[in-house]
Amino acid sequence: MPPGKLRVRLSARFLRRQRAAAACLGIALAALCLFLVSRASRRTPAAAAQTESDLSELKDLDLQALRTQAKSLEDRVRRLEQRQGRLFPGGPAILVDSAENQISLVRGANVVVQGRCSTGSGLELADPSGKRSWTFETPRGHFRVLSKVANPVWTRPDWAFIEEGEPIPKDRASRAVPYVLGDYAIAFGDGYFIHGTLYTRLLGSSVTHGCIRVDDDILQQIYKSAQPGMPIWIY
Repeated sequence: MPPGKLRVRLSARFLRRQRAAAACLGIALAALCLFLVSRASRRTPAAAAQTESDLSELKDLDLQALRTQAKSLEDRVRRLEQRQGRLFPGGPAILVDSAENQISLVRGANVVVQGRCSTGSGLELADPSGKRSWTFETPRGHFRVLSKVANPVWTRPDWAFIEEGEPIPKDRASRAVPYVLGDYAIAFGDGYFIHGTLYTRLLGSSVTHGCIRVDDDILQQIYKSAQPGMPIWIY
């Protein structure tokens, strides 16, 4: 993605503007014809005949140019509509606007549910050893739902302990933290999830370590529709 704001979106408003431009060219063709006829009718017969001869050639050139422009616009609208069909498949998809911190479940070009979310802060964290560092950004691009988990348990990675100034445990059990991911989590690769949050007051802000936090009510609706393979566009 597309899908900057994509911002992977070809809006219906843009397509309407293209169609309107093509219609305006048609109106211009009619107006030009009326102007030429009106102007020729006000001359003397001889002058009018000469004017009509001169203008006839000019009219043919102008009409041909306008027809060419109109056809070009019509072809462009058709290509944009085809591209829109590819970007907005008939089935459901998840769109995440990381600039506006907004998440949507769409079906084609129709929005099924929409709400605030939180995405990556963009902050960096360095391991005191100097051998590792992390940048907390939400990845952008085209992804797919890989799996769904109800009542997920967060397995804290190394950076979570370094961030808190705690020693890194060697056993996996010491890393498990329940409840902080909310009631549901949707995995889309490389350890990133769309999940719930305890910090609902921060929704709408870029404050996460890369995952996408969502209000439980919105997340529940998305979770019910999400199936493995469903497209996820983050832009």
